[in-house]
Amino acid sequence: MATSGHEKEKEIFTCCICLEQLKSPSSLPCLHTFCFQCISEYILSTERRSGHKLLNYTCPVCRITVTPSNVETDTTQWIKSLQRNLTISPLIETTKEPQNQECHICKRKKKHISATKWCRDCTEAYCDDCCDTHSFITSLTNHKVVDIKSIQTNEEEIDLFKISDSCPVHSSKVIEAYCFDHLQLCCVLCVTYQHRQCKDVQAIEDLTSKKDDSCSFESNLTEIQSGTEKLLQAQKDEKITLKKSFSSIESIVIDSVNSAKSQLDSLLISFSKELKMMEEKHQDKIDSKLDIFEKLLNDIIELLRITTYIRAYGSKTHFFIHLQKSKTELISEIEKSVKLLFEIRVVKTTVDIENALHRIMKLEQVGKVLITEGKKEFVAEYIGILRDQSHLHASTVFPYLHLIKRKLVHVLSEYDLFGGVCISDQTIALCCRSKSSSGSQPYHLIIVDASTGKVINECKIPDGTKGLTYDTLNTTLYISSSSTIYSVRCDQQIMQPRYIKHTGTQYYGGICMKDNYLYVNVGTEIKKMNLNQNNGLQAAFSINSSNKNPSGFNALTIDYKNGRLIHASENGNVVSTSLDGKEIFSHYMTGTTSVVVNSNGFIFAGYKHGYVRLILEDGEQDRTLLGKCDKIKELRDIWLNKSENTLFICGNEYVELYDVTY
Repeated sequence: MATSGHEKEKEIFTCCICLEQLKSPSSLPCLHTFCFQCISEYILSTERRSGHKLLNYTCPVCRITVTPSNVETDTTQWIKSLQRNLTISPLIETTKEPQNQECHICKRKKKHISATKWCRDCTEAYCDDCCDTHSFITSLTNHKVVDIKSIQTNEEEIDLFKISDSCPVHSSKVIEAYCFDHLQLCCVLCVTYQHRQCKDVQAIEDLTSKKDDSCSFESNLTEIQSGTEKLLQAQKDEKITLKKSFSSIESIVIDSVNSAKSQLDSLLISFSKELKMMEEKHQDKIDSKLDIFEKLLNDIIELLRITTYIRAYGSKTHFFIHLQKSKTELISEIEKSVKLLFEIRVVKTTVDIENALHRIMKLEQVGKVLITEGKKEFVAEYIGILRDQSHLHASTVFPYLHLIKRKLVHVLSEYDLFGGVCISDQTIALCCRSKSSSGSQPYHLIIVDASTGKVINECKIPDGTKGLTYDTLNTTLYISSSSTIYSVRCDQQIMQPRYIKHTGTQYYGGICMKDNYLYVNVGTEIKKMNLNQNNGLQAAFSINSSNKNPSGFNALTIDYKNGRLIHASENGNVVSTSLDGKEIFSHYMTGTTSVVVNSNGFIFAGYKHGYVRLILEDGEQDRTLLGKCDKIKELRDIWLNKSENTLFICGNEYVELYDVTY
């Protein structure tokens, strides 16, 4: 009887498809339970054999017809929604027989003795006697040895033996190195034949002996998990809000129709049907997005769980292999999700009710549902999390960044603007020339309210300006002109230029600031000055630019993300160099007048004839962000505000503001 009961119990926990013990038990509506992988493959293979999407399926056991709740849903998504059998899973655990891991050393001696210990460094199991011998060997005394029961009975059910150290290309070889150029695990043959030209190939032994970065990887996963949960919750909230808004519209329309004559009944029915169709359409869009982000979140949680366990119980080699494989898989999944992010729009609904009820017999409908869409604020924030935590390449979001015209500021027509910079959220500093002045036409520095164009403060500058930069900490502007560098305190009621460097023989161009150093384009050189020491300009390196062309205003800036300079050469190319002058790239352009870089390393380049291009941080790709300014005929300078969500463009007597959006 006991045997019969045991066999019956075994049948209950056996998948009818693979005839093995159930794994991730999932049930069909008829309550027959299968391994999730088995029933998934069964349904998908049935569909593949038919050559088209099926509207229903049959249970492999009772042959009852199973119809998805929503036949329009993708088959793979419907399979994922199958009910998990939470009752049978814990019962399976109680029937599991403990695995008997044999000692590896004894096994090589043709003996069969159960192991009690596991060495994470040797990746071998030992009995008590062999473990004692292992501990006496000097070179092995620092190895991490754990109780094998803690591995065999772990609740995570993660099998460390499945993390193979075999080369994915040459299965007979062991993974011995990692190529950072191609992000690939390599054996000695891979290194010899496929990666011998690569610059950064390191032995796994050297990499695993370095500081363990497992915690940082788990921290990155946690950050992504948190961001994904926020994004998912926002989408769920959006669904609820959308439902409420449509319900509100329906109520408004019903109340309006109920107060009218009976002739409105037919129009009410027609409107309600149309409204329901529109609601279902938009709800379906959100449902599809929810499914994708729920999958991403589940994948991230699962990866985090596995990573935590492997870090605790696996060897460093295990963890490193897992780490690199997981990063590659994670980035691939995230890139798919990022593409969806740029399709997310805010759906707002309103209704326009007809008030002229005296013309009721002529009405063809009771109202119009107006739907407007816009970007969610959290999208850019989530993309930032993905880029920072998963090292997502900038080219993934590069195509989606664009400019939206927000405002045109008309500074007094008596001024001709040459360049500017933000000194606060509300005010900008502009270098300009007064058109009304006769003779010498003195130059001015003016402080302007960006919302109204009103001049708040101003002072005269003796000669023509070529560049300016702002020191936020000291509220000080540094300005370069044809032969002078001087500073102006912006927090003083009466602004007064103070000479820092003056000579009649040198020609100053663009200017920028980093770590209390001023970098200035002087003729064909980049020079720098330590503001703390005030020891004058020191030559840094030579460049291919004389900056004697007035169109090259402020064509010098700092890329803070990568710690380098970006400037325009004499022929208009956008050039990136290290702070000591080593050229990193030269991007072919013509007519560059100004450049600015955001915290993501994206380079905005302004051109004389009024268009703006965006260049990737590696200089490999570029595209047009703005084909033509609204009022500006000759673009002189561009700059970003502190939060980098607004791009300012100046030229002639105008400043144009553009929202930088994804």
